[in-house]
Amino acid sequence: MLYLIHGRRNLGKLLATGQLTSYGSGAGVDDGALRKGIVKAYTVLTLGQYTGNTNITINSKTDVHANACVFDHNTGLMWSRTTTKSTVIGPASNGKLPWTTTGAGATAEGIFPYVAAANAASLAGYTDWRIPNDLELVNLRDMEATTAAPNAAAFPSWPTDDYVWSGTTRPSDTSVAVLVHFYLGSVSGNIGVATYYAALVRGG
Repeated sequence: MLYLIHGRRNLGKLLATGQLTSYGSGAGVDDGALRKGIVKAYTVLTLGQYTGNTNITINSKTDVHANACVFDHNTGLMWSRTTTKSTVIGPASNGKLPWTTTGAGATAEGIFPYVAAANAASLAGYTDWRIPNDLELVNLRDMEATTAAPNAAAFPSWPTDDYVWSGTTRPSDTSVAVLVHFYLGSVSGNIGVATYYAALVRGG
């Protein structure tokens, strides 16, 4: 995996998991002792175009989505600082959306119609938002925290009560998409008609 850092390729380097405590038997046997990888580095963007909110509407339901974003200096990715958690969108109006689009036209609901609506509304001034792939999403985890939620200063309201969709499907069964749980820190999968939270990213 290659990441651009200050315009230079950092060959063979992965991001650190964030685990700082060693639980292994003996010195240097686990991630908390070795602490390999590049330390995560973020800038929170809340001024200018990143102030206020953007209305993202699907199926006549509106998510008043904050324009604040987070720039990841290691990957070059920009993340929306919040997910669909605690909004009125989704089949159950609880912020959870299916991977597989339900309905059509004005009644369409799903993570991909949501991204399309965010781009149509120019969230934070951009029209190239997308659903993150599984590796991008996994790299947000902080494995030292009480939960696996990402950096709290950068992502203060990230959901830890359920899974977040990635845009990646399981190779053995493409009707199943990959999910990340930011309480357990685990990676799983479920069929596309299930409903979970969605995150937005751009760049890469």
